[in-house]
Amino acid sequence: MKQFGKKLSIFALGLGLLAACGSEDTETEEQSAQAGTDENSAEEETSDREGWPEKLRFADTGVEGMEELQREFGPFKDVLEDVLDIEVEFFAVTDRIIGATALEYDQVDMMLAGPSEYVQINSVVPDSYPIVGIERSEYHAAIIVHEDDDIHSLDDLVGKDIAMKDAGSTSGHIGPSSILIEEGYDLDRDFNIQLLDNARIEAFKNRDVDVLATGIKDYYQMVEEDGEGKYRLLHEGPPLPNDTFIASPELPEDFVEEVRRLLLENQEEILESILVTGENDKYIEAKFVEAADSDYDPMRRAYETLGLTIE
Repeated sequence: MKQFGKKLSIFALGLGLLAACGSEDTETEEQSAQAGTDENSAEEETSDREGWPEKLRFADTGVEGMEELQREFGPFKDVLEDVLDIEVEFFAVTDRIIGATALEYDQVDMMLAGPSEYVQINSVVPDSYPIVGIERSEYHAAIIVHEDDDIHSLDDLVGKDIAMKDAGSTSGHIGPSSILIEEGYDLDRDFNIQLLDNARIEAFKNRDVDVLATGIKDYYQMVEEDGEGKYRLLHEGPPLPNDTFIASPELPEDFVEEVRRLLLENQEEILESILVTGENDKYIEAKFVEAADSDYDPMRRAYETLGLTIE
């Protein structure tokens, strides 16, 4: 019996060793299969990304100079690199004209621009298009007067000096001008419009002009600075078209689609990175939205109504 038990133990040990060897062989086969799957997935991903850029060159039409771009959008650049898993490189432009030229000559891949800037850039580079829009809170044109002035309707503006921003500004020129034109006024005949850019608010406060026509946020800022009872909101226009990220026509369409998806899915983190520097407060309470070229047709019509050339 002892001899039989000893043989049984040896037999059982042999089975155990065979089972272990079989297990190791199975694990090796499974690991090889998994490695093959991973390799195939990597190859498929590489194939899916064929033609995609190795870096994304970014510009903002409202920021002058590389130092200013880095100061205002440095955190945005870092977050965008993480979200898109691609290197982002800044390209500085001085205005929308330079921005359009940079896009035309393939020096920029993605550009942030206002609606007025977009239609101008798109007129130079017709195949450029919006990636996503940025819907801004309280983005309206407004007409503002001093509280103690005897101006109570748009008719009372006739013959007055009106300060606006710079030519082509969405909220500071196109928007308020459109309000007056749609109400039947002749800009040249009925008003003395002065394009004062950043000096417009001081000119109004100092009463160098009678009226301020600008974005409604300027009104809220003046009230915050100087208190209630000094300025009156005479007229507020409808919501203006959205700012937008513009895609270069040189970018592969599937790449742009992926960028669009990632921007929309990660918008909270990206918008926070834009706001954190304190230089882009216009985007407080903003959100990313789907965008199409046709969204900017009202801006094109405004240019046409104003007799301005889009270039």
